Amino acid sequence: MKRLTTFRSQFDFQSIRWKDMIRWFPGHMHKGMKDLEESLLRIDGIVELHDARIPHSGRNPELYKRLVGGHKPHVLILNKSDLADPNYLNKSIEYIQIEQPNTQVIHTNLMSIDLKELTNIFGRLLQQIVESPRYTRSSTLEYNIVVCGIPNVGKSTFINKLRNLFVNKRSCEQVGANPGVTRTMSEKVKISNRPKVFVRDTPGILEPRLKSANESFRLLLTNSIPIQQRELSDIIADYCLFLLNKYDKQRLYMKYCELDRPTDDILTVLTAIAKLKHCTQVYGNKRGYDLTGAALHFIHEISKGTFGQITFDQDILDEMEKEKSNDTNLFRTNTGRIKKSI
Repeated sequence: MKRLTTFRSQFDFQSIRWKDMIRWFPGHMHKGMKDLEESLLRIDGIVELHDARIPHSGRNPELYKRLVGGHKPHVLILNKSDLADPNYLNKSIEYIQIEQPNTQVIHTNLMSIDLKELTNIFGRLLQQIVESPRYTRSSTLEYNIVVCGIPNVGKSTFINKLRNLFVNKRSCEQVGANPGVTRTMSEKVKISNRPKVFVRDTPGILEPRLKSANESFRLLLTNSIPIQQRELSDIIADYCLFLLNKYDKQRLYMKYCELDRPTDDILTVLTAIAKLKHCTQVYGNKRGYDLTGAALHFIHEISKGTFGQITFDQDILDEMEKEKSNDTNLFRTNTGRIKKSI
């Protein structure tokens, strides 16, 4: 689709006090990180879960540095890959392994994962653990794994799937559609008898201070942090529209909103949704469109993939690809100069 010159090239974060509007680092996160560090000597491997749509945003570098540090087997599962742009799945793996070359990265969708894929993930993790030095735990016959990552990314779902598969037990970890369901580090749960493997769930952990407005808003779009103020929903919805236009994803939102052309005006989109979904509210003695309700609906729809498969960190991965291409061209140029001088 031909891009319109009226589309914004940058989102205006300057006019909003996003740092005051997005503050979500509950006390259980700090305690969760502390408990994780204290349990390191009893852990043989770490499974980190993250959202495939944001392979960069929200990943806690302190989590990797303090828990993994290159010494513990580490598998990173990028969940909800069915909602991410398939053209960026391999790029996201490449991006992560530049910084963490020893990390195994796996894309999946835990809600529809099949027996073969789940067995493969467990096998790869177990192989890493068996082949790695166990130091003080070398005489222990059982293996302990900890599952960690950002909130609401599927950690408890992953544990329940493994438990159902390998020990034929019912789900034991509570799951929910909102972030913050798991609030404490769980007791050991057996997920395999041969070999004997135990796993512990942890509360979702974010950085105490999010690095940028882009990162914060992308965590909101993936429901990794909750929208705590309804008035923030209008701004987040506008950011949704900005990304859909930026990544050339206009067709599906035009169809959904019954628009005859793309738009950069969020009021046009929200009014269309309010009409179609009958979002109304009483203002004084009159009933009018509930644009805040329409904004929340729009955010929910983009989060569940109604407007197509989107990698929200696409711009970051594109920048990495550009830098890689520039480095390759520079190498070729320098190689050519050397050959000529010879």
